[in-house]
Amino acid sequence: MFRSIVRRQFCRNTLSVAGTLGLHGVALAQTQGLGDPDWELYKKRFMKPDGRIVDTGNHDVSHSEGQGYGLFFASTFNDRTAFDKILEWTRNNLKHRDGNLHSWRWSPNAPHVPDTNNASDGDLMIAWALRRGALLWRVEAYLDQAKAIIRDLGEKCVRKIGSRLVLLPGMKGFDRPKAAIVNLSYYLMPALGRAASLDPSGPWKTVMDHGQQLLLASRFGLWGLPPDWLAIDRKSERIYPAASFAPRFSYDAIRIPLYFKWGKVMPASLKQSLYAVSQNYSMTALPGWIDLMTGERSAYNAPPGFRAVYLLALNGADALPDLPGLAESDDYYSASLTLLARIASMELV
Repeated sequence: MFRSIVRRQFCRNTLSVAGTLGLHGVALAQTQGLGDPDWELYKKRFMKPDGRIVDTGNHDVSHSEGQGYGLFFASTFNDRTAFDKILEWTRNNLKHRDGNLHSWRWSPNAPHVPDTNNASDGDLMIAWALRRGALLWRVEAYLDQAKAIIRDLGEKCVRKIGSRLVLLPGMKGFDRPKAAIVNLSYYLMPALGRAASLDPSGPWKTVMDHGQQLLLASRFGLWGLPPDWLAIDRKSERIYPAASFAPRFSYDAIRIPLYFKWGKVMPASLKQSLYAVSQNYSMTALPGWIDLMTGERSAYNAPPGFRAVYLLALNGADALPDLPGLAESDDYYSASLTLLARIASMELV
């Protein structure tokens, strides 16, 4: 009980400062002496001294996604020291030598980067964090790097598929002869909005609009949920769960309501679907995955980070006091979802 009261009061104080300070209110909250125990715990558990963010649930590998999360959190909580360490490791280990994008995965075992393909969500998050850092600390070089990443993403990862402009998950392997493979959880709507400001002549506004259309058309099964991976037929434009992946609402798709709610473009019908799931299973026993073809659910419950996303999607800024604490999550991904949901709830005010 005491923990809940303290956490609620901390959230109210932080939210008050965020509202007063505007766009970068959350980042500037640190300068008001509030501190942030969740970010400190995140660093302690998932950040190596050299700036590598570790996926503790996946053999301690690292991803461009995770490095992007780390940079984003550091820029949000005004931690320049951590930001520079994470950025240096990312540049030295993931950045492409012939461009501005990043390899998607780094393994502790050699070869450390066996696949140089990028992940568009990781690159988007890195660019978003660089833009935040540039504005917060007045570092022009960060802004230049963000713009370079966004330009490369537009050239290498955006494709015309039928009547739609789509953001591919990576620059290789997803634009196939018969169908394009899309992952809607890579559509970081707030970051795409910033991409449009960084690259005004780029495709980003159209990508966002067509992403919303895709989400409306990509609802399957009893609950009407989007799958982790979609296929778009090149000729007919038919949309269906990609055959090469399990047809599930799972660890990828859980980020769709997070990012679309954060970007203030989540359809009411998706909120209704998530509400129905939460009522059927309860917030404390959400499924780790739901098969959209059979209705089967995982034998285990989802981690606390899923609950954080459901609460955000259903309640917006009002979810803030009730979000799970970071200490409740055992692994990097659940902890990242929790902290992202908390920041999103602050910025939705």
